[in-house]
Amino acid sequence: MKIAMALIVLAVFVGGIAWIVISLRKFQARKAFEREREASFLAEILKAKPAPAGSATPAAPAYPARVAAPAAPLSAAPADPLAAVADSIKASLTAGRGADAAKAFLGVRSQRTQLTLEPPVWEGLGRALLAQGAYLEAAWALHAGAVLANDLAGAQKRLVEVATRAGDAGQPQNALKLYATLLAKYPQSQYADFVRANMKQEERKLAKG
Repeated sequence: MKIAMALIVLAVFVGGIAWIVISLRKFQARKAFEREREASFLAEILKAKPAPAGSATPAAPAYPARVAAPAAPLSAAPADPLAAVADSIKASLTAGRGADAAKAFLGVRSQRTQLTLEPPVWEGLGRALLAQGAYLEAAWALHAGAVLANDLAGAQKRLVEVATRAGDAGQPQNALKLYATLLAKYPQSQYADFVRANMKQEERKLAKG
């Protein structure tokens, strides 16, 4: 009887151990499966996350691969017309073509205050205009060059010079305009008395017709 009881106890004990072992194996297998599933789930989440700022992932191209980007313009924007005129005046004077320089200036006469020229160029242009008989324009250019060079005495002298030339050329009206300009700009000019005397002469010429 004792042996039978011992065998029963042993069988129960062995059965219990076997059940424990089987249960442990099942538990470990389930844990492994859950870990694998969790790892797979995390991988999917990481794939869906936006790339962090500054990542090396290349940006999408601005144009589709089969569509070429528009070509750059073949020619640059045109240069400033007045700058081109200034260059033409300089080149003409350098080459001794005063008539061409005068013609270029007369073409932009209404925009002359926007021309950028150095004092010697204004002087050369004024002389070229004087040779063409454009007395008012010549006086303006010569005066502008002298003022730009900070030579106010020279500026007054050039106005008197061109006004006298205009009077000698039979253009008393232009002479009077230039004399009046000088007195208006420089009322204390050293040439004031000379200018007033010359204005009387030019007025007499106009009266005679």
